[in-house]
Amino acid sequence: MATTALFITEQFIKDNTLIDGNVDMKYITITIADAQRMHILPILGTALYNELDAQIVAGTLTALNTTLLTDYIQDALKYWVIYEGIDLFTYHITNKNISTKSSDNSSPIQQVDVIRLMDRNKDKAQFFSERVTRYLITNDLLYPLYTDAGNDYDTVQPVINNYTCGWNLDDITKDYGLPIDYGRLNYL
Repeated sequence: MATTALFITEQFIKDNTLIDGNVDMKYITITIADAQRMHILPILGTALYNELDAQIVAGTLTALNTTLLTDYIQDALKYWVIYEGIDLFTYHITNKNISTKSSDNSSPIQQVDVIRLMDRNKDKAQFFSERVTRYLITNDLLYPLYTDAGNDYDTVQPVINNYTCGWNLDDITKDYGLPIDYGRLNYL
């Protein structure tokens, strides 16, 4: 499945996010395509995603799909683009090394700040992704391809929860007063 249409434009990203206008369009285009396939496809499912893609290419976007795209998907996608693009916009890969981009009027930020920025944009992207899902669930009769994504081997079924969280792997050697079965660890 090759994506032939972008659900948002590079100019939309520059106009509606904090991404500077001088960021190379090539990087933004790559990031939009990746974010779209990695994050929007699982929200919509294969059938609805392909319908939107085909209608955008043909220039025949229906009123319902226009609402879905402009009022819901674009908000989620812009934050997924920032989240996925932070590394791409920060680092430059050449045949000799990987370096950070900088200019005379700016200074690079610390890795902890990059992680915080990524986390913040992921939170926003998940929030707006959840709005897309809730809209589609509420209007499932208007979007029959949402509930019938297909059953081929490469079909992506829509997700119903867009929030993720990490695991707390605290120090397992602490004694919290609870018996813990360490299994084979006690015998090694």
